[in-house]
Amino acid sequence: MNKIAIFCQHKLEKHLIFKYDRTGKQEAWRARVVNKKGVVQMINYLNKYPIFSSKYLNYLDWREAYYILIVKKEHIGINKLKTYGKIKLIKERMNRERKVFTWEHLNNFYKK
Repeated sequence: MNKIAIFCQHKLEKHLIFKYDRTGKQEAWRARVVNKKGVVQMINYLNKYPIFSSKYLNYLDWREAYYILIVKKEHIGINKLKTYGKIKLIKERMNRERKVFTWEHLNNFYKK
């Protein structure tokens, strides 16, 4: 995990999370980026080295929202309500709310 932090030039924090399957607290890693450069580096990393779980699908949704808001700036101007609706729909399909799982990204997982 430290190599990921070095690659992305960001701090990597270790913290405890609570699992809802009654296994107790487990260690987890969290990467936090605080600027556009860090976000671009994290996107580049995760595009090259995808996550081997459904969290990758959350990443794809987050990346879509990032492009809508930050790159395309669709939230500025007369279409901002439509854009907020798009972002709300993206958020509603993430994490525990996810109903559709696709695994195409695993087809070439070990070929990189």
